[in-house]
Amino acid sequence: MHRGFGAGSVSASAAAYGREHGVTVIDGGCPLMFGGAADSGHRFMCALLKLTGGVPRRIPG
Repeated sequence: MHRGFGAGSVSASAAAYGREHGVTVIDGGCPLMFGGAADSGHRFMCALLKLTGGVPRRIPG
């Protein structure tokens, strides 16, 4: 489920379903934006989208 800029494809019901079934869901963000292996482009977009609210500041566990 990606959001970035605009409405994107984030679905609250899909996120809830995933979490209920043990999946770590990042509402609106690419998994490559979070983690030590992220390239500079993903890190930049993650920082920018955190400022604008496009991705969550914390990933619910």
